[in-house]
Amino acid sequence: MRVFKYILPLLVIMASCHPYYRPTTNHVSQYDSIYLIADIQWHKQYFPLLDKQVFSIDLLSDGLVFDSTRIVGTGLNLFFSDVFLPMTDTVLQEGIYQLDTTAAAYTFLPYIYFDKDHLTGCYMIDIRDNQIQRIIGFTAGSFEITSLGSDIRMDISLYTADSTHYHAIYQGPYSR
Repeated sequence: MRVFKYILPLLVIMASCHPYYRPTTNHVSQYDSIYLIADIQWHKQYFPLLDKQVFSIDLLSDGLVFDSTRIVGTGLNLFFSDVFLPMTDTVLQEGIYQLDTTAAAYTFLPYIYFDKDHLTGCYMIDIRDNQIQRIIGFTAGSFEITSLGSDIRMDISLYTADSTHYHAIYQGPYSR
């Protein structure tokens, strides 16, 4: 009877660790963010054979600021390096943008890592005391832009390769 007294709790603990009980999608609530500063840049048509306008979006959470040469402070920096729109658009338009590799209008590129100095696509940098702690790349997702007079609102839903979900919002001026 003594053995059963110890084995049953052990079996319950082991059963709770079985993969069957784990969710298929992780939600990382500590990375849900509200971004306070945006730098949205129009790069015109910088891909030679691409008939699209290209933008980048740089969002900073509370605690980060743009210095003259870099981002300083502590917080999260969400970056979209290549956001594509039709040739007729010279400002970001309202609508839903999908993460995609086609460079079609209303798409943006996934995270691509070449080496520590060459990143592109959609990724988030976790910065602590002016130092990069880690880089989180996104492989799926979307964002929606709505106009609020002279301001915009971005509702962002992204996923990492392991299906971890990240949600963020930016609401404020079109540029810093």
